[in-house]
Amino acid sequence: MGASQSFFRLPFRSPPKHERDEFDLAIIGAGPTGLLAAVLARQLNLDTIVLDAKDAPLSVGGADAITARTQQYLESASTTYADGEFTSRQPTWWNNIPHTFYNTLLMIGQPFIERHLASYLDIPVHYSEPVISLSHDQGPHQTAIIRTANRTIKAKYCLAADGAKSFVRNELGIGWEGTKPNMVWAVLDCWIESTFLLAKEIITLQIDGQSRMAWIPRERGMQRFYILLDGEITLEKAQAEVRRHMAPHPVEFTHIEWFSKFEIKERVASTFLYPTPAGPYILAGDSAHVHSVNGGQGMNTGLSDAFNLIWRIALLIKYPSLPLATQTALLKSYDTERRSSAKEVVDVAAKLVRSTTAEAKHYVELIQKNSGFITGMGVKYTGLESECVRESERSLFKAGERCPDLWLQEESGASSRLYQKLRYGRYLLLVIGNDACINKKFKGEFVTVIRLKPLQAKAIGVEKQSEKEDTHENAYRKDAFGSAYVKRDEEYLVLVRPDCYTEFVGGVDEVLQYFNERYPI
Repeated sequence: MGASQSFFRLPFRSPPKHERDEFDLAIIGAGPTGLLAAVLARQLNLDTIVLDAKDAPLSVGGADAITARTQQYLESASTTYADGEFTSRQPTWWNNIPHTFYNTLLMIGQPFIERHLASYLDIPVHYSEPVISLSHDQGPHQTAIIRTANRTIKAKYCLAADGAKSFVRNELGIGWEGTKPNMVWAVLDCWIESTFLLAKEIITLQIDGQSRMAWIPRERGMQRFYILLDGEITLEKAQAEVRRHMAPHPVEFTHIEWFSKFEIKERVASTFLYPTPAGPYILAGDSAHVHSVNGGQGMNTGLSDAFNLIWRIALLIKYPSLPLATQTALLKSYDTERRSSAKEVVDVAAKLVRSTTAEAKHYVELIQKNSGFITGMGVKYTGLESECVRESERSLFKAGERCPDLWLQEESGASSRLYQKLRYGRYLLLVIGNDACINKKFKGEFVTVIRLKPLQAKAIGVEKQSEKEDTHENAYRKDAFGSAYVKRDEEYLVLVRPDCYTEFVGGVDEVLQYFNERYPI
C-alpha cells in the first residue's frame, strides 16, 4: 500500500464536524471500496460520514490480492503443479507492462487492507448502523436522505459500497445484467505442515486434466486454498481435495482460520447512478458488479471505482457554479467508464473460472494473455465516448489510457517518478516543448504543472536514458530538465485527470481552450 501514500497525504484543514446530520458525502459500507472512498474524500476536505451494518471490521477471510494498480510491491508470480512436479513457472509475467514501477500482485488479506485504510481516517466508522430507508429531494441540487434507526442524514451525494447484496441498490430498484453459472467454490484459510515446498507463488494445482485448485501464500505464514467442488460443500471435503491435489506429499492442517463457499455470479448493475445522470446515489464495488475471484480483480475493481469517482464529487461540491455540461460530464463519465470496466472484468473472470475444468496450462495462458487488464495497468477508457476523454494521442500519451509513470531526472541527478509528484484531486498539466508553451496563461487552481524538455544526454552522462525523465514542477520558471521522450521542437500539452488517466493531448491553444471552457473558475 506504500505506493498510494503520496495520494493519502492529508493536508491541513479544519477538524471534521461530528454529531451532524448534513454531509457532503455519505458512504454506505466500510469495506475496502468504502474506506478508500472515505480516505480520499477526507483528503479533499469533504464532510463525510461512513455507515456500516456490520458489528465490527472484518477480521478474517475476504479478498486476498492487491494488483499493481493499487500496491507498491510484491513478490508473487504463478506456478503450475501437476503429476507430482512443477510444470510451468511464470515469474516474469508482468514484466512487459511498460512505464510502471509496480507490475506484480501482492497477496495480502482484506482485513489487513481495511485496517490500513482505516488508519488514515480522521473520522469514525459508524458500525451497527444499518440504513433502513432512502429517498431524495426534488430540488435543483438533489440531496440524498438516508434514514437509520438513530437519525436522518442528508448528503449531497451517497456512495453505495455495501456489497453484493446491497441494500441501497435493492432499495433504489437498480437491476442486474448478467448470468449465474452453476459453479461453487470452497475457500480455506489455514496453516499446514507438509513436505510440499512452501513457495512464495500462486500455485495452480492440476489433477485428472483439470485445474480445480489454487494455492495462495498469504501473510503470517497462512495458506489460502480455492477449490472447485461438486455437490455438497464441506470443510472435510475441501481438506480431502487439498490432500489429493498435493499428493504424494502428506498434508496436515494445524489450524483453520476461515472456511467459506461462494457461488459464482457474473453481473453488473444496469446503472451506477440514480437518478441518472446526476445522482445523488452512486454505486461502487460489489454493490455495482460481482464476478468470480479468478484473476483477483474484485476488491481491486472496487478500489479503482473509488479512485475514479471521489475527485469528481469533490469538484462538483467545491465548485457548484461549474457549467451544467461539465457537471453532467463528470458523473456521467464515471458511469460510462466504470460500467464498461466492470463488464470487462466479468468477461475476463468468466473465461478464467471456466478454464479451471481444463488443463492448468490453459489457465496460465489466459492469465498471461490478460495480464495487463488483470493488473489494472491495461484498463482503458478509449473508444467509449466518455465525457471526460477527448480522443487524441501523441508520443507515449493517449487519451483514455493511464498516464505513464515515467522516471524523472532531478537537477541534482537524483531520480524520482512522475507519480510521486502527483497529488490526488488535482489535474496534471504536462508542458511538452520549448519556453513558448509556458507563456500561455490558463485558469485552474486545482492543477499541477510539470514541464518536460528534450533530454541532453551529456548532462546525464549516459548515452541511452530511455527510462529517465526530467521535469520541473513550476512551469513558470525558466530552468527545466530533459526527457528522452520529448523531441526537439515539439510543443504540446498533456492534460491528465486526478485519477491518473490522460484526458486530452493536443496543441497548446486547443488544450488550454478545452480546459478553460470546462473549468471557468
